[in-house]
Amino acid sequence: MSYLREQSAGLEFQLLHIARLHELCELEPFTHADQDTVTALLETAASFAADQLLPLAASGDREGCRLDGAGVRLPAGTVDIYRSWCELGFPALGLPLEIDGLGLPRVVTSAVQELCDGANLAFGMMCINLRCAALAILKSASAGQQARWLAGLVCGNLSSTIVISESQAGSDVGRITTVAKPQPDGSFLLSGTKIWISYGDHDLTKEILHLVLARIPGADTGSRGLSLFAVPKNTDGAGNGVSVLRLEHKMGLHASPTCVLEFNDAKAELIGTAGKGLQALFVMMNNMRLAVAVQGAAIANAATLQALAYAAERPQGGSPLSPPVNIIEHADVRRMLLEMTAESELMRALALRIAGFLDKAEALLLAGNQKGQQWQNLAELMLPVAKTYNAETAFSVANLGIQVMGGYGYTSDYPLERMARDIRVAAIYEGTSGIQALDFVKRKVIADNAETLEKLFSIIDTAINSGTSPFQSCWASVQDCLRTRVGSLVANAKHNPGSVEGGAYAMLQLTALALHCWNGHSLFAAACDQTALQQRLRSSLELFAGSVTAKAALWAVRSETEIPRVSYSK
Repeated sequence: MSYLREQSAGLEFQLLHIARLHELCELEPFTHADQDTVTALLETAASFAADQLLPLAASGDREGCRLDGAGVRLPAGTVDIYRSWCELGFPALGLPLEIDGLGLPRVVTSAVQELCDGANLAFGMMCINLRCAALAILKSASAGQQARWLAGLVCGNLSSTIVISESQAGSDVGRITTVAKPQPDGSFLLSGTKIWISYGDHDLTKEILHLVLARIPGADTGSRGLSLFAVPKNTDGAGNGVSVLRLEHKMGLHASPTCVLEFNDAKAELIGTAGKGLQALFVMMNNMRLAVAVQGAAIANAATLQALAYAAERPQGGSPLSPPVNIIEHADVRRMLLEMTAESELMRALALRIAGFLDKAEALLLAGNQKGQQWQNLAELMLPVAKTYNAETAFSVANLGIQVMGGYGYTSDYPLERMARDIRVAAIYEGTSGIQALDFVKRKVIADNAETLEKLFSIIDTAINSGTSPFQSCWASVQDCLRTRVGSLVANAKHNPGSVEGGAYAMLQLTALALHCWNGHSLFAAACDQTALQQRLRSSLELFAGSVTAKAALWAVRSETEIPRVSYSK
């Protein structure tokens, strides 16, 4: 429980200084989310994660999932723990009050997700599916569909999946061939095979609602011809033509079933408008990207705290004439621990900052204030950056934690080797890093002539001119590098659109550094107490800031480098 308690304390610090929860809670619809409620909720989540999710993470990883004649069976104990999770009200946290959700802001649901994912990422995969599906249905489904499905999702009696990929259509969704044939009663019969479906089948709920991208006969080719359908696992108490062909054998997430699903004339309902399937999924995509960013922060912070605890108690080295010293006394171990601390705290800040912007956008837009769109645009600008950076860096932080622990870290005696395996896929699902980079550069920067990015620069300038931190000395160089490259990209895109692709990933990383300057400055200025957490935070941020200018220069060069074509001919 110790590291989860520390993780909860770190979250409360950032909810105050980064997410500005107290300001969000002055806005409708979040006035009921007072500090006492949030503190109690985080305590409950930390206790549940420690008592239930942590033990299940170890046993579930060893046991894995199995497929038998009745369907997919999850590791022993998962069903009871899921029921306890539902009884505590966790499925309802981020869902609106009007559908009997708890209506808490995203910053709070993100904090709870971090605690649960830091203990058991495989279990958390199910929770993300449920929340994101409910929000998509609320946005695009008819009133009758909402009445039938939302109540079950809110209480957890109904679960859901997001069903997109096919063997020939992973990221390239325009090549989806699954077909949905219209029927005289207005329903559809859907047929096709889908792969990589997380929790595509399980024994947690009797019913599963599959949200499936498919094509109506005669629809346009490419992504514009796709529609979104709801396909229940069962209809009228019997099967609905949905079967599991196999379970994937994966590097990690052994307790999270990844299924190949076959739909054979499964009865389906259209959600939203025909041919607008991707638009119907848009709200889900944003929430999934944020969820992946939180997953990265969860693993990184959990790994950091466990490595710190290990290093403080593991004796090794020193003079042979004296008792061995704990390895935290060795300079290189301290370096690794400080690097892990800085990265994990900055990843958390990035996720919470975006969640706060989305909350502010929602509150203002509900009140009819169109300034909310500016905050929405800023959040959407940062989402592909956060998804990519947090997913990739979490694996690096977990790997560094294994290095701190040495041989023990490489064994299953400690959870870091499992955590490294589990988080590796985060840079792949919900859009690979390369796809996120292209989305960032083409759709978020070039598409509006960098106006939203310039607005972000202005916000960061104002913040960094307040208070003092080591990031003030490097912000100007990062901003100059980024602004110069953005100007070149926008100009080149008009006459040579293909020229932006080679440097897109570097541009995303350069933007991540800009965001780290902002968040690092805010964290450093706020960490003014003498607690161990805040002293370590300031030391780690000083070390991180010392290399920002050099990293920015490197990414700027990489963003201008033409990527040569490689020949594979023999």
